[in-house]
Amino acid sequence: MKLLDILQEIDDSPKDVYLVHERFERHYDMHTHKRDQLSFVEGGVAYVTIENEYLVVPAMHFLWIPAGVPHKLDVSHHATQLHSFYFKSSGKAFYKDLGIYPANRLIIELINFSQRWSHQFVDYQEPYAATLFSLYDVLSLMAEQQIKLQLPTSEHPKIEQVLQYIHQNFHTPLTLSEMTEQFYMSERSFCRLFKKELHISFIQYLKTYRIIQSISLLQKQKDSSIEEIANATGYESLAAFSNVFYEYMGMRPSQMRKIIT
Repeated sequence: MKLLDILQEIDDSPKDVYLVHERFERHYDMHTHKRDQLSFVEGGVAYVTIENEYLVVPAMHFLWIPAGVPHKLDVSHHATQLHSFYFKSSGKAFYKDLGIYPANRLIIELINFSQRWSHQFVDYQEPYAATLFSLYDVLSLMAEQQIKLQLPTSEHPKIEQVLQYIHQNFHTPLTLSEMTEQFYMSERSFCRLFKKELHISFIQYLKTYRIIQSISLLQKQKDSSIEEIANATGYESLAAFSNVFYEYMGMRPSQMRKIIT
């Protein structure tokens, strides 16, 4: 049975947590639930869309979605392993915000232990179930290490055109000068509109989009070198690509490739 078909049952159950462990391509349309969701990506990459943002969850990171937040979830590669937990909602401050965090060794071990349960409800009183609630309690240890690999969206007609142009040409050495010429705007007007609608600068958006695309290429193009991936995402220098990647992900592209493929 598909997960979306039993969300109401999950929400209505008096039991403490529902677990799902799976590995395959999957697309969940926009939905919401009354429980807090923890999804850990063990291998591959997952993508989540909320109201006005598109986020990437790389391997060895977990996604926290508070109860009541509408979202779409995409697992776009058969190698992606996704472990999801649906907890009764908590009033703790950390758990109120959606976020993506790197998983430390303790969290990974607790998640691996939980694979004894899958597609089933678990109560705190059941044998070994305290492991799940230890996991729930230690998540807050990662709160200060949230990664910001997310892209805002806008329904502004001009910005929609700009974003489409970026998505089609990110592999070229795009410049602010080229963008202003392309859309017949002064540099000041372009930057002001971009920042007003998306709350980040053009350069920030372009760098983030390129890193997202590079993660996908690192996973799918296993025979391509890191330098080829850099060139394919608009970087003329391997060093520049590696440095920006480290800035966003806290690891080098070669390290990321090892954990997502």
